[in-house]
Amino acid sequence: MFDIYKREYKDPLLGLKYVADPDRLVTLQRVAGLAHRPGAAFKMTVGEAVIPFEVTGDMLTDPETGQEFILRRFQSFGASPTAKLLGQIEPYEFTNEETRARFLLLAAEALIVFGWSYDGFSQDEGFIRVDVGGRTLTLRDIAHP
Repeated sequence: MFDIYKREYKDPLLGLKYVADPDRLVTLQRVAGLAHRPGAAFKMTVGEAVIPFEVTGDMLTDPETGQEFILRRFQSFGASPTAKLLGQIEPYEFTNEETRARFLLLAAEALIVFGWSYDGFSQDEGFIRVDVGGRTLTLRDIAHP
């Protein structure tokens, strides 16, 4: 299951913190914000695979509860111009659609734990939502400590 970790040294690009699931060999780190629009570029590793991607982060209000929340949507998955420019992270080519779908779900889980900025566990349930192909996931949908 995913958790938030802190490295012993600060990476100049990626910072101190990261999200990881050691059992599934997955890590997620924020590369940068997207200056020209709301969102962020990320780097996810799954074993030896390095997958860059970009997401939007829109602040919305739930019409039923009135709760404000952040909805993250994938703008790209497998490529990120921002991650390439700032971190020299090359696009990733998926071997098949099943692998892409599995990695996309891992990224969604990690983004929920990432939260706004490595604070997903401290947010109220439903504050961070991630859209995966029309299905919205929240913290209650994933295994966590």
